[in-house]
Parts: sequence; structure tokens; C-alpha cells
Amino acid sequence: MKMNIPDDFPRTPSITSLPGSQPKVSVRLNATSGKYVGSFNEDAIGERYAVCIDLVEQLVAKCRRNRSTKYAELSEVQILERLLAQLLGTDWGTAPEMAWVIRKTAAELEWEISDSAVVLNTLLGNSK
Repeated sequence: MKMNIPDDFPRTPSITSLPGSQPKVSVRLNATSGKYVGSFNEDAIGERYAVCIDLVEQLVAKCRRNRSTKYAELSEVQILERLLAQLLGTDWGTAPEMAWVIRKTAAELEWEISDSAVVLNTLLGNSK
């Protein structure tokens, strides 16, 4: 099934360093097909996108559930900053993917990230 991956989703190729003096090719074994594939292909991007969309759905539900209780004393920007810091501390994706997750979460919640949110904008790579 072909996914419609938005243009703003990160497509950062992974950079690999392999030791030794002989020429090498960096590939991984695709468990589904049993074939060796490079890291930058549509299937891999689709898998990464599915993981990120799942994270967005979980974070949106968490924010809606906790907005009036656990997060009551925090601004929307503070909540997003905390969530991004937590995501960056995991191995669930690359930094650009986690920034995309937070931008998408904010959009789904209709939370605006104002220009005055300097720290969050810097972490998200939003430059003005």
C-alpha cells in the first residue's frame, strides 16, 4: 500500500561510516522482502512516516487528556518544549523527524508556535 507522505516530512539520508580500507556499500536487510536495500528509499521513508504519525496521534491524545490537569500550569509552548526534549532523548527517530512530530502535533491541536517562542523555534529549526 502506497502512503501519501507529505513534502514537509524529513527525508534525511543516513550517513554511514564503515571501517577498513576496502570499498564498501552501506545497506540493510529488509526483513519483509529479504532483500538488501539502501537507507534512502520510499519503503524506509514510509516506515519512518508511519512511526512518526503514530507518535503524533499519541501526543495529541496525551495533550488533550492532560491539558487541564497535569499540564494546567504550563503554556502550550512549554508543553511542546517538554515533549520535544523527551522525544529527542529516545531512539524513536532522527532529530528532524522528532521536530516534525512536534510541529504536526501542534497543528493537530491548533496550537500556535509564536515567533516569541525562541527556544522551541530554534529546536524545531524554524528560522525567521
